[in-house]
Amino acid sequence: MQFTKNEMKKERIIVGMDGGIDSAVTALLLKKQGHECIGVNISFFERITSDDELLAEQFKAKLTPEGKLPEELSGDEEQLEAFRHYEKIIWLQKINNIFAPWASESEEKIRDICRLIGIPFYVTSASSAFEQRVISKLLEGRIGGVWVNPSIDKATLVLETLHSKLAALKATRIATGHYCRVVPVQNRFVLSAPNDPEKNDCHLLTQASDEIMSYLTLPLADLKTSEVDKIGQLVDSKTISRVQHDKKAQLRAHAYTSEEIIELTDRYIARGFIKENTIYLHDDDSVIGEHKGQHQYYLGQTQYKTFDNKPKVPDSKIVTINMSRGFIYVAKAKELTFERIVGNHFVNYEVVDTSKPVECYCRISSSGDAYKGNLYLLNNGNIYFDLHDKASGILFRGDHFIFLTKNGPSAKVIGHARIIQTGQFIEGEFYRLPLNKKQKEQNEEAQSRPKKRELGF
Repeated sequence: MQFTKNEMKKERIIVGMDGGIDSAVTALLLKKQGHECIGVNISFFERITSDDELLAEQFKAKLTPEGKLPEELSGDEEQLEAFRHYEKIIWLQKINNIFAPWASESEEKIRDICRLIGIPFYVTSASSAFEQRVISKLLEGRIGGVWVNPSIDKATLVLETLHSKLAALKATRIATGHYCRVVPVQNRFVLSAPNDPEKNDCHLLTQASDEIMSYLTLPLADLKTSEVDKIGQLVDSKTISRVQHDKKAQLRAHAYTSEEIIELTDRYIARGFIKENTIYLHDDDSVIGEHKGQHQYYLGQTQYKTFDNKPKVPDSKIVTINMSRGFIYVAKAKELTFERIVGNHFVNYEVVDTSKPVECYCRISSSGDAYKGNLYLLNNGNIYFDLHDKASGILFRGDHFIFLTKNGPSAKVIGHARIIQTGQFIEGEFYRLPLNKKQKEQNEEAQSRPKKRELGF
């Protein structure tokens, strides 16, 4: 494993290029420092040519209204092969459309940016890995009632792909446009917040191995986005835009809640995992309506519909999706609060003493929200994070969060974990959701019972 390196040493560096302003400035800065840079774009989608689109349009005219091959053509092997090719083109069009915000800029644009900077440019494909590790995982999470942050999975895939090209391109390091610091500490690498408090990508890099981080250079960590934008104008003032970059990032952040990905369910999820059942109100277990499959819903959803179009409960959101039986529960949003976050799979960077409670901040990956509180480590790898102030809302199982020594520039990352649940304490008991009608009645009954008299001996 390769560890610390002399920053002044001139190296051959692979720079991940997506056509955005951050990767362009990363390449420019490293080149200005005297390094030999190689721009590499990772394509996550199979390319559809104009010939493919024309073929699909022409072949569509041969199909039945249901999109099937007519019976008189079903015995023709040549027509069957053409039909399979047609189906592949249609599928790729669907994938490319739904996940358009995840695609890089055009190959031509990235090539032009590399030409302006004065570095060579290559393209490599990771489409099959993207399907397996991002798209499939995203759908499995929705079906199973688990929150998934595909941006973390994509970032990990980017780093692994760039790292895999080191030997072939005879390079010594890789670089990306992430806003984060990688710090060597006692034969391992830990993360630290960047200089810009509004742009912290630490959570995106938490799944990268020490091996990969030992080769990683992140030159934007010391800059603010406003400074990066000014430098970006030196590359190309016409086509490189922070506005477009941020717009795509916002669309990616909503991938888990996308209605369009329902169309992909049949390819990635076995039909047996999709259950038709009932939507209940958590407050009193009353039936809101029926549904035709939990794949049509997601955690946190507010604009949900029942199969029989019954009115939804006002100001409510989906809080539980039961994968094994298909039950869905909603709760009134204004009643949702939490004061403790329970997590597992905690990775300790050992930058502070965690043998006792640690006052710190936790940052939620899906929202970017930060909370101040105390971190408690348990012996089994689980953690508690008790907030100083009770928060509104709910966080879902599977979401990712990191712990920071402070909520600002250069904060050290203490560690990271995955959320099991959030909740609050009522009468000394921990509850994930507000008390329902039955629980309230039980509590009232318990409080009304006379307390046992202490006899004193």
